[in-house]
Amino acid sequence: MKKLLPFLFPLTSLAIVMFLAFRWYSNRTDRGNITPFAENVSIEELTTAESSMALRGVGDFETIEMVGEGEETGKVRYEVNEGKVKFSVTANLENSQDENYQVWLKDPNSEAIRKAFTLEYLKGGMSGTAAISSETLPFEIIVSRDSAESNQPSEVILKGLVEVEEATEEVTE
Repeated sequence: MKKLLPFLFPLTSLAIVMFLAFRWYSNRTDRGNITPFAENVSIEELTTAESSMALRGVGDFETIEMVGEGEETGKVRYEVNEGKVKFSVTANLENSQDENYQVWLKDPNSEAIRKAFTLEYLKGGMSGTAAISSETLPFEIIVSRDSAESNQPSEVILKGLVEVEEATEEVTE
């Protein structure tokens, strides 16, 4: 036993280092997995005219205030029309060359998430638009400060929930 004792500590240390290296490598290369919510979601870019109308709120748009922990504020304007949810995100965020603000769509009932677009600076603040199938309602919109290559939001700044609207029709006799 005394002959094997000097080899026990180095072998144990090597085993721990190999385990940690394997775990690190598998977490770094796990980017190819797509969550179930993201598999079925097709995010479409709006035309210039649709984008302009969504940003200005022209039409039958609902508005949701986005909440955050800091002084940042934001709004989501959306319209459910022709089987699509056309939405715009505007936020008062610091404009910096070094930072990107990503918009994510999240299933509120699970951890499934999908990157939608990157906010761009316009004269009204940071904004962006997109359209998604109305079958995905409800979904949460998350604005985060991330790099363009990230697959998960790291620093969440704002959140807002787009819920299903139930149309109520009154029958008059």
